[in-house]
Amino acid sequence: MHVIIAGLSDIGQNLAELLNKQGHEVLVIDRDPAKCADIASSSDVMAITGDASQKSVLEEAGVRNADAFVAAAGDDSENLMICMLAKEIGARSVVSLVDETEHEEAFRQAGVTFQVNPDMVAARHISRMISQPYVKDFLTCEMAEIFEIEIERGMRCVGRSISQMGNPNGIKILVVQREGKYLSPDSQLEPGDWLTLIVDRASARKGTEFMNKWFSKG
Repeated sequence: MHVIIAGLSDIGQNLAELLNKQGHEVLVIDRDPAKCADIASSSDVMAITGDASQKSVLEEAGVRNADAFVAAAGDDSENLMICMLAKEIGARSVVSLVDETEHEEAFRQAGVTFQVNPDMVAARHISRMISQPYVKDFLTCEMAEIFEIEIERGMRCVGRSISQMGNPNGIKILVVQREGKYLSPDSQLEPGDWLTLIVDRASARKGTEFMNKWFSKG
């Protein structure tokens, strides 16, 4: 996958390095030549020194041909401008950091595929760690949330199959993996299995009750 990131903020830099380590082709744009030189010399990330709010810079970077474009510049107004230019050029998928919740609607109206509020993401992760320690990772989408859970000893689901647990309306277990292999719905769950499920927004409370019932210990 070819990803272009506009802005070497802390999040932009960490994202670029993470995607690069995962084997993706990453190009970053930033005004600071020192930042661009540092990331280019320490990784396989390509870097362009320039102002991503200038259409000519985005065109030079090849935004039209990227699989995904991420705006990670200094503030919401700049990110919004960059996203609008990327959309105008023809970017396939546009993602942006949004610092202020009240600005999310403006990004949505501009056609930004996904808006990420870093402070809210951190708060949600901490909340999950406290209230649902069995959730190892999750993704929030506009209409649903996807949860990744590692089965551990003592959980009520151990020894039961997916079909025995049932799938209430709005909740669906997508897949269960054991040592890299997918299990059938009739396989009994064991410690070390990984389970992925999706809960639609309207069923959020029901989803929490379902997960607490089967993945809490005791």
